[in-house]
Amino acid sequence: MKNIIQQKKIFWSCFIAITVIFGGITTVPKTVQATHCCPTCPCTSCCSFVGQTSSACTCTSSNQTGTVGDPATTLGHITQQFVEHKEWFIDDFLKGATPGAPMGVFKALQLMTTEISAIAMQNVHIIGQYFDAKHQLETQRLFQTLTAKAHKDYHPSEGLCEFGSTIRSLAPSNRISKITSNALARHSLDRQSLANNSLSIEGIESDKPSRLAAFIKDFCDQNDNGENLGLLCTYSNNNKLLFNRDIDFTKTIAYPLTLDIDRSGSTSTAPTDDEKSLFAFMNNVFSHEAFPKVTQNKLLNRDNTELSVQGYEAILDQRALMAKRSVAVNSIASIAALKSKGNDESQPFIYAVLREMGGSSMSVDEIQQLLGDKPSYYAQMEVLTKIAYQNPNFYTELLDKPANIVRKEVALQAADLMQKRDIYRSLLRTEAVIATMLETALLEEQEFVKNKVNRVTEERISR
Repeated sequence: MKNIIQQKKIFWSCFIAITVIFGGITTVPKTVQATHCCPTCPCTSCCSFVGQTSSACTCTSSNQTGTVGDPATTLGHITQQFVEHKEWFIDDFLKGATPGAPMGVFKALQLMTTEISAIAMQNVHIIGQYFDAKHQLETQRLFQTLTAKAHKDYHPSEGLCEFGSTIRSLAPSNRISKITSNALARHSLDRQSLANNSLSIEGIESDKPSRLAAFIKDFCDQNDNGENLGLLCTYSNNNKLLFNRDIDFTKTIAYPLTLDIDRSGSTSTAPTDDEKSLFAFMNNVFSHEAFPKVTQNKLLNRDNTELSVQGYEAILDQRALMAKRSVAVNSIASIAALKSKGNDESQPFIYAVLREMGGSSMSVDEIQQLLGDKPSYYAQMEVLTKIAYQNPNFYTELLDKPANIVRKEVALQAADLMQKRDIYRSLLRTEAVIATMLETALLEEQEFVKNKVNRVTEERISR
């Protein structure tokens, strides 16, 4: 830095000296006087301005001025001084070529340029470090922002966990309900078709006595029939929870959210109270009178050589009626199957939803009495599509992160799709029942038209 200041001082000193020298030389007066008086001329004529002196004085002045090549004359001396000054200015002042002379301006300017370039590079380096620091801080801020956003978006709320945990066993429970529905429909069909290992294997001779025994044992209430069932109900188990459940649709099927029914592969042979009630109810509603058994001798003619028309027509009529009944049986079996025991994976979480709503006043036994030990598909849907929205916490938890709101919306859409699918299946069953009722109502008209067509055909053939 000291070298730079010294070089600057030298530069400005030289600049001022050159300005003074050249300024003095270039300023030439308009008129010039003779340097001295001639000995031959009067002093007054030779000492005035050159333009006003005599020719002799002018000649003397020209001789004294001289030429560029004569250093003894004024012009020659000035020219020599200019040449020397130029050589000094170029060789010593600018280049510093003379040995022992100070550093020249060119060298000083080179050093100054080098120093300034080095300082400029240092300044650029510092500016570059500022830029690097800026980009580094911006990058760190971006990563921190994304990290905070990820922590925010991927941190599920308690409400979302409730829906996700409650819905986890919905699909397995739905599968169990389908299997149970098939089992219940098959049980009713076996009874009507007098299948082997069923109570109606002997027809009405075995069906009604077994049903009467089940009524006396489980469903008999001595207060019914004007309190005239005391003798019949003597051998009753006197379980008031089962009284009249063989005829009470509300108590047997409609009210409970979960029925103690598990026909999806259960190895238990002893029927539960809900299974007893459901089977007895279906026996009373569908095919109260079992079909008589068509023996082999009624299927063949007297010589046992060919089928009997009356025999196989009776078999076909029975099967036609059983087919119509199976449509209605499917509806009851589907409703009961939806309320059969489901998968138990979501049981703790569903219990927690009800405990949160009921508080400390609702015990686990009360919840189990309402939902069952393994909440059914119907009970799970009841919680997901109705009970969950009755809790004020559901609405306060909507003040949550936008990502969690979207996730909760997707979970609700999933439950909504399941509910719409159930409604669609219910509409299909309703359509099948209505179509069967219409077919049955038109049966007599179909017989009339068929007989009329046959009669006209026979008349034409006879002609």
